[in-house]
Amino acid sequence: MENQNPLLKKHSAVSPNNLIRLGYVGAGFLAQHAHLPNFSSLPECRLVAIAERRPRLAASVAERFGISKIYRDHLELGRNPDIDAVAVSADYAGQGEIAADLLRAGKHVFMEKPMAVSVRQAERILGAEREGKARLMVGYMKRYDPGNRLIRDLVRAWCNDPDKGKLLYIRSHGFCGNWIAGLDTSAFIRPDEPLIATSIDNLLPAWLPRQFQKGYIGYLQQYTHHVNLLRFFWMPETAKTCRCKAST
Repeated sequence: MENQNPLLKKHSAVSPNNLIRLGYVGAGFLAQHAHLPNFSSLPECRLVAIAERRPRLAASVAERFGISKIYRDHLELGRNPDIDAVAVSADYAGQGEIAADLLRAGKHVFMEKPMAVSVRQAERILGAEREGKARLMVGYMKRYDPGNRLIRDLVRAWCNDPDKGKLLYIRSHGFCGNWIAGLDTSAFIRPDEPLIATSIDNLLPAWLPRQFQKGYIGYLQQYTHHVNLLRFFWMPETAKTCRCKAST
């Protein structure tokens, strides 16, 4: 189906053999404001299907982004042999289960962070990746922020300067604030159907008391970025010349 949205770019110069035929799971806030517009703008990508359990929302979002196929759930989408890869944005615990199912079906997956809410769930996801011989990518977009790239360069320069001492300690803060940074949300298609949340009782760590579950997931959602950025600052090209020792 030709994408009729005039706000999205046309890419007639790209060969059909070079296109990634992408399915998408979810039609909520991040899907509408970040992922679907950006995937639609990539010349190497075609959004060909969407899976969403809220049918009216699915139909509206599919029409807006010129997506021809609508599926009731991710399992149905994953059975389409014409889809090369799938992007996922769902509730924080449920998206890992969705990703595992799709990986097991042999679909490459791009998903929102956090990847998992427990070690047990993470191991199941990685097992599904091996079983389906597919690849998983977690969307840590903060690696591309100019400020974080500046810090990475400063860390590398410090580590490679013989006049500097060892870097022994890093303190990381999460200030949050206006996380959408003035984004225009006027075009957001607000769902009028209830969200069907994933049961998390068997996904969270066994040691976690019930009263701390909500706060724990919120912590993962924010501070997984911090752990990932520490890994980014000490990429292998830094570590092999760095005089400081970092465990990530």
